Amino acid sequence: MIILSSDYITARQAAEKWNISDRRVRVLCCDGKISGAVKDGKSYKIPAAAVKPADGRGKKTTAFFAARWLKWENEIVGILNAANAVEFTQPKYNDIVSLYTRGAKSWTSEQFSEFLSERVISRDRRDIEKILFRCGLSRYDVLKIAEITRGIHPKDLLWIAHAEDEQLDTAITDVFDSVFHQKIDLVGDSIDTPEGYNIKRYGVYGGHYGIYKQRISPLTTDVESEIAVYLLAQKLGVPCCPACRIDKNTVFSTFLYDFSKEYIVHFRRLFDSARSGNEYQNLISVRPQYKNDIARMILLDFITRQDDRHLSNISIKMSGKSESFYPLYDNGRSLFYEDTEEMVTQAVADPKRYATGFGYFGTYLDYVQEISKYHGGLKGLINFNVPKDEVAGILNEAGFTGYRFNGALEWIIKTLKMLRELA
Repeated sequence: MIILSSDYITARQAAEKWNISDRRVRVLCCDGKISGAVKDGKSYKIPAAAVKPADGRGKKTTAFFAARWLKWENEIVGILNAANAVEFTQPKYNDIVSLYTRGAKSWTSEQFSEFLSERVISRDRRDIEKILFRCGLSRYDVLKIAEITRGIHPKDLLWIAHAEDEQLDTAITDVFDSVFHQKIDLVGDSIDTPEGYNIKRYGVYGGHYGIYKQRISPLTTDVESEIAVYLLAQKLGVPCCPACRIDKNTVFSTFLYDFSKEYIVHFRRLFDSARSGNEYQNLISVRPQYKNDIARMILLDFITRQDDRHLSNISIKMSGKSESFYPLYDNGRSLFYEDTEEMVTQAVADPKRYATGFGYFGTYLDYVQEISKYHGGLKGLINFNVPKDEVAGILNEAGFTGYRFNGALEWIIKTLKMLRELA
């Protein structure tokens, strides 16, 4: 990846800034909707000062019932009016609710919609038309989807009740109940979840709750990458959610929390104002106690050429009154998962130039160098001394072959050597 000047940002950085998908940003660039955006090879350079284009895809406001209730399990924490604004009755009900509300006694309809957008299916999913059809919708509408799914998400017990005395265990469908509320489907056959169909689904494998992910396309190795990153993380000493192959095109990623007692909060929710361009400093500013965990994450992402780490891909785990840094997850977009042989050859020949980006500005290598200065070296953070034959064994076990096997092997070995030199 070419390091951009401060005048430009990448599509992924614009997506993070505007809270939309990088795929959507590329479409907007292609359609000429972002002023000043220019194509650079296969990617786009976007002016850092560019304004997010208005969404013209038929979005409309959908009102719910005259009154609804935002509940934590069966306890009311807020009341919704017909305009979809929220008045909180208990803005500090528990640590999770407090993180969402930040003590505010109300949300505007825009703030409520933004909250829901992190819980319901994204409009930019590849299978969105099929999902909308199964939901009985002709167009994407965050509020309508939330009405159908009640805003339920397995990371916590917040949901939308349509009656004051409505109970969670009777409000959701049998499938939602089996997936989200302790009655786990023991064969992992959930087919009706707010996260989507066929591509991702919640379920159980080997007695553990988690998520099944199908291959993005026949030309990618995201399934192999998810497994390889987990196996490599074990060798490096970086906590990571377990990933295992179910079949040729499916990987199962295990959730490392008890969803009946513990809850996951994305780092996105820890920020209540604009962030600086330095994502490493942003992260440690809101959770300085996790500076070593964050450093380990960045080192692993550099070594595996991660291309999808964003604030909804980093979490903390809430257990009662305590919290901890949640093990890394969603690592499929790594290790040249979609790159051509020519691209892999160029990247391996020059890892400094082709390190992937993180945050608004800078590459993982930039942040690795900053961490080395900040920590006075890298010793003690991870195990840099993983032999080449062990790395090859990991890639073999994960199912890598051909030029992506060779490229991933050389990239990992070269980046480990670079880190040893910085240690």
